[in-house]
Amino acid sequence: MKTPVLFIDKSRVRQNYRDLKAAFPDFRICYAIKSNSHSGMIEILKAEGSHFETASLGEIKHLKSLGVAGDEIILSNPVKAPEMIAGALAEGVTVMSFDAVEELQKFLPYREKAKLVLRIAVPNEGSLWPLSGKFGSPEYLWDDIFEFMQNNSLDLYGVTFHPGSQGELAVAWDAAMRIAWRCIDEARDYYQLNPVCLNIGGGFPVDLGRPIPSIKEIADVVYEHLHYWAEHEGYKPQELICEPGRFISGSAGYLVSKVVGVARREKNWVFLDSGVFCGMMETIDGITYPLKTTGVGTKERVILCGPSCDSVDKMFETEIPTPQTGDKIWFQGAGAYTTVYASTFNGFEPPTVAYLENIDNPDELFKLVD
Repeated sequence: MKTPVLFIDKSRVRQNYRDLKAAFPDFRICYAIKSNSHSGMIEILKAEGSHFETASLGEIKHLKSLGVAGDEIILSNPVKAPEMIAGALAEGVTVMSFDAVEELQKFLPYREKAKLVLRIAVPNEGSLWPLSGKFGSPEYLWDDIFEFMQNNSLDLYGVTFHPGSQGELAVAWDAAMRIAWRCIDEARDYYQLNPVCLNIGGGFPVDLGRPIPSIKEIADVVYEHLHYWAEHEGYKPQELICEPGRFISGSAGYLVSKVVGVARREKNWVFLDSGVFCGMMETIDGITYPLKTTGVGTKERVILCGPSCDSVDKMFETEIPTPQTGDKIWFQGAGAYTTVYASTFNGFEPPTVAYLENIDNPDELFKLVD
C-alpha cells in the first residue's frame, strides 16, 4: 500500500463511542462528521446507534445516502444560506443552530418546522484550536435576539456552546455551563421563552502527548451543573446533546507517511509525502502529534514538512533518529481533521484510508505500506 495512508482502528471507534455514552448516558450523541466523514466511519457509528452533527447540506445528503434518517441529524452551522435551511428541512433535519438576529430572519417562513438553538459565546480556555470570535452570540446581544424571537413568534428550542476543539482543561466546561445557565434563565424569566434543549458541543480531547482531562472528569463537571439546575432552579432540559468529533475518530487513526527527502541547512528539514495540504492541516495552528519512525541512529532536531513547493507546507519541530529518504513514520491521534482537510494541491494525492479491526501495535503498520 502506497503512503500516505490513514489506518483506522474499528474497535477503537466503537470503544470511544461507548466510553462517551457511559460518561454522558442522558445525552444524544451526534458525531460531528466534519472530523472524519468517511463512509466507513459513518457505518461503524451508525451500527452503534450514533446520531450525527453536520454543517452543510452536502454533509446531510452524504449521511442520507448512507441510510441515516433526517431526525438523526442536527445542523449546527450558526450561519446558513437560506437554501440550506430549506434543503435541510426537506431532508427531515429540524434542529438547527443560530447566533444572530440576522440569521433568525431567515427562519421566519419556517416558524412551525425548525427547532432553533442559540449558540452562545463561551471562553475557549485550554483549547488547542479555539472557535470563539467567528461563532457564538456574546451576552450583550441576547436581549436583541430574545426580543426578536418574542416579537416574531419564534420559539427558542435550546441553547448550545462549544468550548473549543481539543479542550485540555475541564474548567472550560464549568465556565461554559455557568454562561449557558445565565442565557437559559434570561430567556425564561424575562422573555417567557421555553428552551428545552441543551447542546454542550464537542471539544473532548484525545491523547496528543499532553496532559488532558478524562471524559469522566468533563462529564462530572457538566452533570454537577445539571443537578444543581434541577435541584435549585427547577429546570431540567428535556433533550441533552453533545457533538463529539475528534474524541471518537481521532485516537482511532494512525497516519503513516514516508520521508521523501532531507535537507540539512541552518536547520534540518525532513520532507514527507504528507503535509499541511495532504493530511496535516491542523499543524499550522500549533497541534502536534506523537510519532515514531523507522529511522535509526542519534536523534536530530528537525522540522517536518510536506512535499509541496509551498513555504507554508511545514508542520512542527521534533526530535527523531537520523532521518533518511525512505524512512517511514506514523502519527498517533490522526483519525480526525486529516483526510477531510486534504487536497490535491501541487498534484500530491491525499492519504488513502484503510480500516483494520484492531491496531494493537502501530509499529506493525510499517509492514503494510511500501
